[in-house]
Amino acid sequence: MSGGRALVAHVNIVFLSQVVSYGLAFLWRVILAQALGDMGLGTYSLFYTSVLVAAGAMSLGVGWANVYYMNKGTYGPATLLAASALVWVGVVSLSVLGALAHAWVRGTEAFVGGKAYWLYIPAVPVLVGYLFLSSFLQGQGRFLALMVVAASQGLTAVVAAAVLWALGRLSIGWAVGTWVASFLLADGLALVALAPHRWQWAGALGPVLQAVGDQVRYGIQSQLGNLAQFFNYRLDHYLVAAFAGRGAVGQYTVAVGLSESLWWISSAVVTVLAPRLSGMGREEAADLALAASRNTLLVMGVAALGLALVSPLAIRVLFGPEFTSAVGALVILLPGTLANGAAMVVGSYLFSQGRAILTTYSIVAALTATVALDLVFIPWLEVEGAALASTLAYSVGLASALVWFGAVSGRPGWSLLVVRRSDLRVYVEIWQGMWRRVWARPQAD
Repeated sequence: MSGGRALVAHVNIVFLSQVVSYGLAFLWRVILAQALGDMGLGTYSLFYTSVLVAAGAMSLGVGWANVYYMNKGTYGPATLLAASALVWVGVVSLSVLGALAHAWVRGTEAFVGGKAYWLYIPAVPVLVGYLFLSSFLQGQGRFLALMVVAASQGLTAVVAAAVLWALGRLSIGWAVGTWVASFLLADGLALVALAPHRWQWAGALGPVLQAVGDQVRYGIQSQLGNLAQFFNYRLDHYLVAAFAGRGAVGQYTVAVGLSESLWWISSAVVTVLAPRLSGMGREEAADLALAASRNTLLVMGVAALGLALVSPLAIRVLFGPEFTSAVGALVILLPGTLANGAAMVVGSYLFSQGRAILTTYSIVAALTATVALDLVFIPWLEVEGAALASTLAYSVGLASALVWFGAVSGRPGWSLLVVRRSDLRVYVEIWQGMWRRVWARPQAD
């Protein structure tokens, strides 16, 4: 029980980080929606999605490999940082060559055009750098520092965008430039927090090439799944743009952004679980994963109900009457959001057991369903069709993940979804402890 309370405490810290960083991202979308309308928000979303795809492909899963090898003790942080730097240099080279090649063949237009097009070049490396550096903070369990770095990125972007909006200068180009600059600042703060000059570098560079090979071999297992998952999340944006236009993408972006706010919870759990499970045996890790998945689904379910109730008013007030069509899509998305949140926790267990490829299989199954269902529902129902396809596809992914969990752990997959009395007892004890501290009277000296 004490282990469960400790896990909840760590998850609460990371959850606060998720609330701050994703809350700032939410404010960022609100500002863009108010300043640029659904067309502008749709255009930015397509740029942003394209950068995430490129960064995900080029990073090769090295960030996840860093977390894994640090906690397994295979390599020291200095060796892993040097190896990550080599991969990052390759990312910079590919970004420059890719942008130049596209400009030569098709011109300087890829959702954004003109001077803004060239921001693709720094956008991908600064995002990959952030993924790499934050993986060291996560692997070392430095969740408070991770929160500060993430919050600095979001706060910089929001404040700059708000000032530009107030001055009447917020355009697509300025929005993209602000986003890139905010991640550059976050990279610098992450380096300061890590203070690699204080690490033990003696002998650290000898096994760098071997470490790069191991990073890529292990990381690509996770990253193939991450890329498939990302396409599962965002492929429908491109299809909505093709069948319904960029204004519809703006509407869908609002619905998706609100529904994915529930992943603040599951993401916080996974951030804490991934390094912890990697240091446990198979049975112990399975027990912890079971409890974490059940409780994550319970908390997310309560939050989803509240979000569905407040969304009609919240969308109108925050984004404007232009975005009221997003309400229906949001409600349709919520069951799938819950399913995918539970699948994230299952994936952290498979990752910890060195079986990340199984998570990839589950995500590919979901992606296959996404493509097929998108092509059926989006031309017919447009934004609501994309939401329905996502919910059904996320459910396919969860079902597959439960099968793989059972195969690896020897436990029935359905047990991840059924809340037990002992789970509720943890919340009761936490609440009672908080209540006692609130009402405790100071003792006289």
